[in-house]
Amino acid sequence: MEVTNILTFTDRRQLREWFELNHLSESCCWVACNRSKTAKPDTLPYLDIVEEALCFGWIDSTLKKLPDGRLAQRLSPRRKGSHWTDLNLQRCRDLESQGLMTEAGRKAIPQK
Repeated sequence: MEVTNILTFTDRRQLREWFELNHLSESCCWVACNRSKTAKPDTLPYLDIVEEALCFGWIDSTLKKLPDGRLAQRLSPRRKGSHWTDLNLQRCRDLESQGLMTEAGRKAIPQK
């Protein structure tokens, strides 16, 4: 899978703004990601990325190392009927209690 059009953000708010504008029209994106405890320029922590994705009904999948040493996390809209981990369900409950979930994010959560 080729990594193209990598999105870089300096803070979580910028990623949220991107989702607000694009979550219904885009089929996927790659976000520069930081999975270490040390901050790196033009990358976001993994947890920030996955939580914002969940708020809009998207999910993380493939992680790729880039030639410059950064990581790129692929995000895409969740497919109906896809498997949900208990961790992501709990994250959604936490995000809802913080007032961060959107209608698109709520609709993606499986109903029991």
